[in-house]
Amino acid sequence: MMRLSRTALVMGTVLCLADSNWGQADGQKLFESRCYSCHNIGGGDKQGPDLKGLTDRRTSEWIGEFTKSPVTMKGKDPVAAELFQKYSPTIMPDQSLTPEELAALIALIKDLSTKNEMFVPAGAKLARDIVPDDIPAGQRLFTGQVRLANGAAACNSCHSVDGTGALGGGTLGPDLTAANVKYRDPELITILQNPNFPTMNTIFKDRKLTDEEVVQVFAYLQHLKQTNPEARVVPTQPAATIEPRFLILGFGVTTLALIGMNLMWRKRSHGVRKQLVRRSKI
Repeated sequence: MMRLSRTALVMGTVLCLADSNWGQADGQKLFESRCYSCHNIGGGDKQGPDLKGLTDRRTSEWIGEFTKSPVTMKGKDPVAAELFQKYSPTIMPDQSLTPEELAALIALIKDLSTKNEMFVPAGAKLARDIVPDDIPAGQRLFTGQVRLANGAAACNSCHSVDGTGALGGGTLGPDLTAANVKYRDPELITILQNPNFPTMNTIFKDRKLTDEEVVQVFAYLQHLKQTNPEARVVPTQPAATIEPRFLILGFGVTTLALIGMNLMWRKRSHGVRKQLVRRSKI
């Protein structure tokens, strides 16, 4: 009897541990296989909303009911209706998750949100090791000196980094000097492989970086962290922000152009003016 009780206790412990491990490991697998194509956790909206902080905004019951039948929720819940309107025409299909699977996904979302971390799929690895030549090659790709193979715009069309010249890069996106401070290596690799931010998603949808370009641009961004150890994460500037360098440059170029035009055409109609002056003295 005593041996039977001991066996039952051991089996119960094993089952509990197995259940715990399932929740942690398979939550990652489930999200990558079932959710990551449309959702992120901490990486920005995709076809569906970023789920970071979802467990703080909605109850587990709400999440479970929405996941089971989004269309049904749309008809009876104003938040669900608002989500449908925002992400139209994409419609989330019904998901047949077991209670354990749903619990694992909710646990994953809550865990990453609490840690302020981004979901990183298992495939977030470089195609090869970085070599020293990758840094200047990555800089040339970033600044557009070398075109990206699939025709996407160069990084500095929207972003800037320290040392890109007096005019810097674009201001549509944030300065990336501290990109390696803001993101862990796997997260940054994931962003380069599959840009998921709304604007980048559109630009790179059919023009993704090649594996080789990912290695080189990543090497360059990683190098920036080493050469700018004090760099801080700079948020994206509001669209209405005025960039003083361009304002001053524009004023200077316009002034020089007017001076040049005046010098070039200073003798225009000279003969006519000369006759008018002579007649005025008669």
